[in-house]
Amino acid sequence: MTEALANSGPEIPTHDEHGRRVQAMFSDIAHGYDRANRVMSAGTDVRWRRKAVASLLPADGAEAGSEATTGAGARILDLCAGTLDSTLEIHRRYPEAELVGGDFSAGMLETGMRRIAALGDPKASAKIRAERMDAHALPLDDASVDAIFCAFGVRNLSDLELASAEQLRCLRPGGRLVILDFFRPTAWTTRAFHAVYNRTVLPLVGWACTGNLDAYLYLPRSIGNMRAASDYVALLAEIGFEDVSVEALTFGVASIVRATKPASEADARGQAS
Repeated sequence: MTEALANSGPEIPTHDEHGRRVQAMFSDIAHGYDRANRVMSAGTDVRWRRKAVASLLPADGAEAGSEATTGAGARILDLCAGTLDSTLEIHRRYPEAELVGGDFSAGMLETGMRRIAALGDPKASAKIRAERMDAHALPLDDASVDAIFCAFGVRNLSDLELASAEQLRCLRPGGRLVILDFFRPTAWTTRAFHAVYNRTVLPLVGWACTGNLDAYLYLPRSIGNMRAASDYVALLAEIGFEDVSVEALTFGVASIVRATKPASEADARGQAS
């Protein structure tokens, strides 16, 4: 499935001019994006992803090898999938699930597909489908996926409320949303860390790995412009998600937000009203 990019061709239209600029930026840095992430986080981003992915599908009381632990019969969307880094982690955790890695940057997805091809793993190639898509208008049917994962993507969205509503629409009743991201810090210690790190290490390492300094000056600003985790939780609850929670990682540097679509559409409408 990963031999050809679904809807291949020129970059897809974006929600607005901000989206177009971000789309072009990510396509330009795709070749060095994963390397920059590993160096800047000293591999911590891998552990963050692994922890977040582990809660995508409910496995309460499930035995090893059961459908709940292998993902058999499940369809999962990795949104803002970029180079399919998280998609591959989801595949490792749920090897029988059907995965869609969606992103609006063709350059990022093409880099990810080359990466999967280089693995020489027929099962990964069969289970993972890469598709260009804009998070503000997902090309998926209502209630068509069992879980949605998004790592370090929501803070780049032009309209967070619209994109969150799209995620709710596409999830099946009872489906889970898991978001891993850098939210705007509120504690002074975390704010101080972000201020120093984002003005020194991040732009220098990003520039060295990708050759694009502007991209790694934009990314710190995207954190500052992002909502605090508590505000994002309130937004998800207002839209209609339930059981919304936040788990801080590494002294609050990053956070995992988890939410569930109500078990029935009537419940979802009640939550949103």
